[in-house]
Amino acid sequence: MEKSLNRFGKLAVLNWIMVWFILLNGMIVMMPNNVFGTVVANWVVKHNVIWFTSLIIGISYFLSHAVIIMGTYIFEKLSSRSHLEHMHNMVSCLDFTEKAVLREFVLQRRSVINLPVTEPAVKNLLKAGILTYAYGTPASSDESIIKALMIALDARQYITYKVLGLSKTGMSEEQIEQILSERPKFAAKNLSRLSRLSRT
Repeated sequence: MEKSLNRFGKLAVLNWIMVWFILLNGMIVMMPNNVFGTVVANWVVKHNVIWFTSLIIGISYFLSHAVIIMGTYIFEKLSSRSHLEHMHNMVSCLDFTEKAVLREFVLQRRSVINLPVTEPAVKNLLKAGILTYAYGTPASSDESIIKALMIALDARQYITYKVLGLSKTGMSEEQIEQILSERPKFAAKNLSRLSRLSRT
């Protein structure tokens, strides 16, 4: 919708011309003939079809822009809702490896971590839009497989502790050991922060 409004705003000169065009034709059509002289009144009546047609064209110009703007707004709303529903469905279908990758953001207490984009789980999360590049999509010439990634803003509301198999209030030693055993092999080895999970 913003693009449509910007496009409409760029036509400011034409818009003002059309406004005066509509006002002029509207005045000619609506004003009584006795306001004009006889010659002018006859000329106005003779070309009455032109004035009405011009008025309809002017009004249609703004109506068409209004329809485009409203249509764009509705389309963006529906697309956004569809995207969020798709994201919710993707999060609910995560497998163990994908959840383990996402848990790294919690375990490392970082919003951006370096991950190998060639790993299947990371690749799937990127393709699903759950993960995204933290500093913009890398150039095609960049052949490094380790990239700085973050959880996409749209997906964060669905990536809860419950979804990741974690607990905010504390975890038992068995639960921590299970989480450790499920960590991806490529994950960072710093586990010092994990001890906080066992505290209530």
